[in-house]
Amino acid sequence: MNEELFNEAAKSNVLTKKLIDQLQESMTYSSISFINWTIEVLTLIKNRLERGDRITDEVSGEVYTTKTFQKFVKENFSSYIASQVFKEVIKPEKIYFSLKACDGGYSLIAADSDSEKTYAWISSLSKRFSLVEMIATGVVYVKDVRTDTYQPFISGNGKYCRYDREKGILAEI
Repeated sequence: MNEELFNEAAKSNVLTKKLIDQLQESMTYSSISFINWTIEVLTLIKNRLERGDRITDEVSGEVYTTKTFQKFVKENFSSYIASQVFKEVIKPEKIYFSLKACDGGYSLIAADSDSEKTYAWISSLSKRFSLVEMIATGVVYVKDVRTDTYQPFISGNGKYCRYDREKGILAEI
């Protein structure tokens, strides 16, 4: 849109009447590019305030804080623009769990870190396949190294197996 006004928003410590008028006028255009430009400029100003810049409104003389600027945007721009400028950025935190044997099954316990091991390596069958043991259950799985997938190891009798470390064998469950 107007590069001069964009640069003013990026660098100036004063929001001029010209910039504010241009931002408000852009709401009257039906083009999404004008609306997006307004959102981009207002977001830039918000980010500057969040990092500690002092920005003064030339018309009112108010030195904005993030909170007062949010109020200004809500009062002078559409609810869509305000919602885009002040949308809550959520960074989902992934929580990992481990299994712990208990009466009647296994409990899911929140893991202390994302690096706790789930499987213990037993042996490589080939370049592509390995035998691994699920640490919590002791059940043996075949790991496909190429696709990083696991399938339970099923014996010729159709039963799951556990790895007996002392004997060095896979025992049917």
